[in-house]
Amino acid sequence: MDSVVTVNGMDLSALDEREYESLVLGNALQVLLISDPTTEKSSAAMDVHVGHQSDPEELPGLAHFLEHMLFLGTTKYPDENSYKQFLSAHSGRSNASTSQMHTNFYFDVLSDHLHDALDRFAQFFIAP
Repeated sequence: MDSVVTVNGMDLSALDEREYESLVLGNALQVLLISDPTTEKSSAAMDVHVGHQSDPEELPGLAHFLEHMLFLGTTKYPDENSYKQFLSAHSGRSNASTSQMHTNFYFDVLSDHLHDALDRFAQFFIAP
């Protein structure tokens, strides 16, 4: 038996029973959906193609600074800790990291609260 199989152009473990679907939204955002009905939690991530290498010479550290600024509230959810408090109240957590070329934001939360968590998460990129 092969240890790796290709599904929809993705190399996966032959033992992986999750369902995968990739798509591109109308705004060119690439999305990977992974379904695993056996888990209690759901998660999401957004990878932005901006990292340390994009910092202006006169503002080193700007990408990492902005990574942290997004967690300070949004237009729709202006309270500084509302995102973290929402996730904590529903057994979730979040984090982010900045590398040379990318900044990645991610969270997990109990699946029953994914919709509300996604709304809060999306606001970071809609109206910070």
